[in-house]
Amino acid sequence: MKKAISIAVMIVLMMSTLSISAYAETVDINQSRFLYTSECSSHLSISNSTAYCKSKVKGYYGETTKIEITQSFEELLSNGWWYRHQSWSNTFYTWFAYYENSTSVPHSGTYHVRTSAKVYAGSNYENISIYSSNVTV
Repeated sequence: MKKAISIAVMIVLMMSTLSISAYAETVDINQSRFLYTSECSSHLSISNSTAYCKSKVKGYYGETTKIEITQSFEELLSNGWWYRHQSWSNTFYTWFAYYENSTSVPHSGTYHVRTSAKVYAGSNYENISIYSSNVTV
């Protein structure tokens, strides 16, 4: 039941669209259900046709050993699917990671940032994906 509610909330967050032209609230995950991750957030802001993408992933000091982040700038298409315009990846050999990138916004539309992380504790790991709020320009 708890898992179904969490999934429903994530779907509502992914499908909702903000009617603002330049800023989206940061979406955070901070739940104890993850083994090696204490916090994960994804953020998008758009200014002067430039998209600023930010991702933050925190593990546990002394336990989390590596974080691999893939950050994607995506646009909502008319058929309801998301198109990936740009993607970046980086590996951080520490218990926390803060990753920033920017790219040009190709045209008006609805966009978000997807943060996917592989969080390690030694050879064990977990996968996490989170989306920023949508920004419409």
